[in-house]
Amino acid sequence: MLSRRLAKLISAAVTALCLLTAPPASAQNISGVSGADVKAGTREFEYRAAFAPDHDGSPSAFAHRLSYKQAFDDRWSAKIIALQSERGGGDLEFRSVSIEVQRQVLESEATGGWDSAIRVDGLIPTEDDRPGRARAAWLNSVDFGAGWQVRANLYVGREIGDRARDGLTLETREELTRKLAGGVRLGAQMFNDFNTTAHFGSFDEQKHQMGPVIKGELGGGFGYNAGVLFGLSGRAPDADFRLFLSYAL
Repeated sequence: MLSRRLAKLISAAVTALCLLTAPPASAQNISGVSGADVKAGTREFEYRAAFAPDHDGSPSAFAHRLSYKQAFDDRWSAKIIALQSERGGGDLEFRSVSIEVQRQVLESEATGGWDSAIRVDGLIPTEDDRPGRARAAWLNSVDFGAGWQVRANLYVGREIGDRARDGLTLETREELTRKLAGGVRLGAQMFNDFNTTAHFGSFDEQKHQMGPVIKGELGGGFGYNAGVLFGLSGRAPDADFRLFLSYAL
């Protein structure tokens, strides 16, 4: 059971996001390529913002979210997320609350560098015209020599509600980075949204993006992750500009 202190922290995080304001414009993709390693004692707030300029007649879009994550031991962790977004320079709207629970199943210390975890997510929309979602994820990261790391995520979900799409949603995410001087990681990410098993559609009906990423620590418990995703398919925006900031307690 969550402690009273943790409950207050989560409540404060959600309330803070609801009160946040931001300049108009930004991105539809505010997701990351998740790591599989669960570190005991982790308590972390994270703020993410993403901006997509208008393209091919579609309006600009902005999204931001605030989350709180806590590890209960070196296997189990949970995260709560609150999300706001807007399109075309309109008002920011509070869109959803999500819960994620992660269980690490393989430890790099025992596998020679491979961490693997299973995660279950639940998304609760705050608007009647948006479906909810239940989803399972398989998260993997492998550390190689010379500072190289590969991450690969697979997501399978089911939308819930009157506007839910038929079939199961299917997504993959990949990341390749190398650790440089000062602990900075530089590399590339790729995101693939294949729609649902009931209707995959053509490549251009799906959402495929790829681009560079840089991430590292700023000291004092602060970290950053910044990058740009460029659209590879017709459904994807031409560019998503992304900035994630984290603070470990």
